[in-house]
Amino acid sequence: MDTPGITVRPLRTMHGVDEFCEVYFDDVVVPADRMLGQPGDGWRLAMDLLPFERSTCFWQRIAYLYSRFDRLIAEVNDRGVQDGEDDAALGGAYLGLHTLRCRSRDTQYRLGAGTRLGPDTSIDKVLLATAEQRMYDAAHDLLAGTIELDESSWRTEYLYSRAATIYGGTAEIQRNIIARRLLDLGKE
Repeated sequence: MDTPGITVRPLRTMHGVDEFCEVYFDDVVVPADRMLGQPGDGWRLAMDLLPFERSTCFWQRIAYLYSRFDRLIAEVNDRGVQDGEDDAALGGAYLGLHTLRCRSRDTQYRLGAGTRLGPDTSIDKVLLATAEQRMYDAAHDLLAGTIELDESSWRTEYLYSRAATIYGGTAEIQRNIIARRLLDLGKE
């Protein structure tokens, strides 16, 4: 990133963080000693790296989402009014988190056994995005007004969860990978 001609411009997200950037390459020359692989290997290298981005980093995020889920239950209980709809929202959020955890655990075991990760990690990514959004949707529904009216961590995290189906490859791209490369459904 310190090569002359590379310019990085942070992009501030709607929840106030600049974790994404625009990166510009203006007449950049990459010295041979900084090149990964051989000329023409870029796509292969990217395909070898993406499964790790889509799976191995999830354990920390899953643990965090479980801690937020516990907090959500506590806040719902503190409000004292609970009905079947609350139970359904919490149950759906828990089911999403538990499904993600089980799938991610299997991926970690496969990786630990030396199995090469492939397009099946797109399933992990779709499950993460779904679980994260479902959990924060439950918070939105069960903590009425909190996200809209309070400057709380619930608001910031709810807004961040909206990007879960975009970062790391959109949910649509992940579903296409699953359909084409795992289910052999073709391009249509």
